[in-house]
Amino acid sequence: MRIFRRFGLAMAAFALAWGGAPSVGGASAQSLDPFVVSGRVAEELNDHISINADTARRLAEVCEAIARENDSRMVVVILNPYGLVIHQHAMDGEGWVSINAAQQKARTALLTRRPSKVLANRNIRDPFTETHMRTYGLTVQEGGLPIIVGTQLIGAIGVGGIPPAHRTPTYDEDLCARDALEAVFGSQPPLPPDVEPPEAAAL
Repeated sequence: MRIFRRFGLAMAAFALAWGGAPSVGGASAQSLDPFVVSGRVAEELNDHISINADTARRLAEVCEAIARENDSRMVVVILNPYGLVIHQHAMDGEGWVSINAAQQKARTALLTRRPSKVLANRNIRDPFTETHMRTYGLTVQEGGLPIIVGTQLIGAIGVGGIPPAHRTPTYDEDLCARDALEAVFGSQPPLPPDVEPPEAAAL
């Protein structure tokens, strides 16, 4: 009961601060069938909405290809709607911090049903956000996106470990995750825009 209460409180707090419906990826009529568990496995689990292993692996492969194109490295984690890891891949050179960060980003996107950058932006405006969200097990780092097909959430993706020196206007953790989703599922909603700290905006 405590877990569900904490999750409910997190979602309520998030909704109050960031009203509106979650972003929806892909075409509204897009079929879930190629992307989720199916057949006997789905019947045994009573689960027809979880991202399947093949789709999760394809997302990871696209992310790695993007990183290699940029002479970079990264960690990618894909969760199902219940928060279980379906696929995780770390390129050479990544350690515990980067892997753990990618897991937290995916979990944050899953629980909030929104890009983790929404909380990252909120933290820029209100630094207390990080402390507040940590009590719910959420992170304020960008790089996590919900995986939504049509109107159904089937999982979440988190990307981490890209060295700051490797990041460009066309390559960072958010963009890597978004580009992988577009390669596998098609068009995705725009990412949240960057925000400036209040003192910078006041200048």
